[in-house]
Amino acid sequence: MSSKPAKPRKPRAKGRPDAVDGVGPEALVQAAIEELKHSTPQALTLAAVAQRAGVHPALIRYYFGTKDGLLTAATQQLVEGEHDTVRPSVQSNSPLGDKLSARLRGMIELIEANPHFHRLVMDQIYQKSAEDKGKALLGRVTSRGLQLTVSMLHDNPQAPIRAIDPRFLHIALIGLTEFFTAAGPLLSELFGDDADPAELKTRYVNFLTDLILHGLEQPIANPD
Repeated sequence: MSSKPAKPRKPRAKGRPDAVDGVGPEALVQAAIEELKHSTPQALTLAAVAQRAGVHPALIRYYFGTKDGLLTAATQQLVEGEHDTVRPSVQSNSPLGDKLSARLRGMIELIEANPHFHRLVMDQIYQKSAEDKGKALLGRVTSRGLQLTVSMLHDNPQAPIRAIDPRFLHIALIGLTEFFTAAGPLLSELFGDDADPAELKTRYVNFLTDLILHGLEQPIANPD
């Protein structure tokens, strides 16, 4: 007895693919951020992100187009999330040293939690700055970050500070915090294998705070 011919599949209507439990773009970005804690940006796949979010990869393509679009959205979320986290600390009545310490610690801990953060920023923001969309994102991210640095210096000052260019300080803060998390082998060589990473981070933040506030030169005592 011959079997009945299979019914042709009804073509899916164009538009948003069915989501699972109302998964939207924010949840997909968060799934990508979580996946990037275990995978490099180059090795990350839409299938892995979709599996983590419990959806079909088509839903990611619907919202973001390509993996590149998803990575850009994830990078923006990480940068602006760090800004939102440290804003209450730097826009406060605390002494400058406390605000500076909070900013430095926040930048280091962002990289600790997201080891590929700077690779993402380089690929998804800086290198795309020649494109109109990339330039707009770079401008927005840079403006928000610089605003935090200016607020740290000038909002509710407890003591006068000398005139400096906050743009250079902003660049310096990024450079001073970028390498610390990846410097595990160097830290072990310098401080010993039994050094406590959390203690070293606190000591480094305190060192940077003191260095930025007071510099290297020993103050000259006033003659009697």
